[in-house]
Amino acid sequence: MNFNIFNSLILAGVIQGLLFGVVFLFNKKYRAKSTYYLIAWIVSYSLSNLQYYLLDTGIVDFEGFYDYVYIAWPLLMPALIIMYCHTLLYPKRKISWGERLLFVPFILGFILGVSYKIFRAMEFKHEGLSVFFIELTPIGELLAILFSMIAIIYMLITVHRFQKKESYSVNKVSLQLNWFKITLILLFITTLIWAYSEIMYGDSDDISYFYPLWIIVAFLIYWLGHLGMYKYGINEQRKQIRKTVHDRYSITEVLPQKNEHITAMKQFLEGDRNFLDPNISLEAVATHLGISSGHLSKVINTELRTSFKDYLNKLRIKEAKLYLKDPDFSNYTLVAIGLEAGFNSKSAFNASFKKITGLTPSQFRQE
Repeated sequence: MNFNIFNSLILAGVIQGLLFGVVFLFNKKYRAKSTYYLIAWIVSYSLSNLQYYLLDTGIVDFEGFYDYVYIAWPLLMPALIIMYCHTLLYPKRKISWGERLLFVPFILGFILGVSYKIFRAMEFKHEGLSVFFIELTPIGELLAILFSMIAIIYMLITVHRFQKKESYSVNKVSLQLNWFKITLILLFITTLIWAYSEIMYGDSDDISYFYPLWIIVAFLIYWLGHLGMYKYGINEQRKQIRKTVHDRYSITEVLPQKNEHITAMKQFLEGDRNFLDPNISLEAVATHLGISSGHLSKVINTELRTSFKDYLNKLRIKEAKLYLKDPDFSNYTLVAIGLEAGFNSKSAFNASFKKITGLTPSQFRQE
């Protein structure tokens, strides 16, 4: 038996991935199409690493590996990446036949693999069949690499276009997708390492050359499980906050001001609640009012005795205070509350809250 620190790390990733799968699959909180595909993605990574762990430790030898263990899980990865991304971005859209066809390579590989194992279990021995299946395995790996690269590049383009088209709406929670773009970049780098390992060491009997790849996959299991589900949870909390706020706090009366531009600005930001848009800027408000940003800045400084940034942050902190004191949101994360109040990160929320109130959001909530 060959047990070492490297395959111990691989095993830890496998166990963690399978636990993620069980916990999230039976948790009503995570029942959405996108999370099901994410769970399948994580479990597939885990099962793929598990079979190589069994081979590396010597629990099964090469013959037993192909006869009883090996399944071409990598052929499933491209389909799961695409389906997770599509259901994340467009949760209400029906799955097309074209998307279903993405699973065909894995299904074919699975049928071939299982058929071979049945023949071997029945002690049907045919040297040509064994050679054919063993030689087919690296071809399947190379196809999986190619499909994965195409899927990752396609998804990066899809996410970029989605973010470019998406605009703020009080009726819809904007997705936080930067984490997923980072994930896709990490996956692309991992796939390049996978391609290099397969080309250089695919024919070698020493499979320790694949340790870097398997350890990276173990890290990706952790990354996808923790971050993917964490982001999903935050997004669901934001949806509930948005729904509740629409019922309780969404009507804001704006009184006429001495300066017509201030009145129009307050109506746009406070009355229409555009201050909750994390991407709102002085330039965007000035464009809406039909004046220059420089002139608007001077008017705000003169009439309100503050800067545009401070005025905006005061509105957001006032909104955040409502959420923090609302008993319905007592168990909600500060990240979800900060994002729904119009901040684009937890750090920006904490810094502004501390500057304006003298307290951190946590301290204010506990008062």
